[in-house]
Amino acid sequence: MYGIPNMKLDKSIVQRRIDLMAQEGVKFVTKTAIGIDIPATQLIEDFDAVVLCCGATKPRDLPIEGRNLKGIHFAMEFLHANTKSLLDSGHADGNYLSAADKHVVVIGGGDTGTDCVGTSMRHQCQEPGAVRDPATAPGHPSA
Repeated sequence: MYGIPNMKLDKSIVQRRIDLMAQEGVKFVTKTAIGIDIPATQLIEDFDAVVLCCGATKPRDLPIEGRNLKGIHFAMEFLHANTKSLLDSGHADGNYLSAADKHVVVIGGGDTGTDCVGTSMRHQCQEPGAVRDPATAPGHPSA
């Protein structure tokens, strides 16, 4: 829920859907490693249907010069903290990475990159920008 900025999906809609599915009998099990916390065979034995939903929360770290400099963050770290702080306190708790008054460059693309640019703009950053690998651009043979 926290990885999707409110500008794209209001969390009351997400919560309403979760509540409806729970009322229908869907069992939500989070923070569970299949094969470690519970064997896969047990899922097949205990349930008629199993749906595994995974998010891409493990970032791809780039081994490039300057990677460990201050102010460089992974997208989901930025988005998750921002949305959680917004929902918890309207950002009053300060538990998020602020892009206010900063020059922002997003390396990457797609929905996540766009979410980072949009969130930075809502923080009133100085100048948002994005750098995308041409090999992943629409129309490129490898895309």
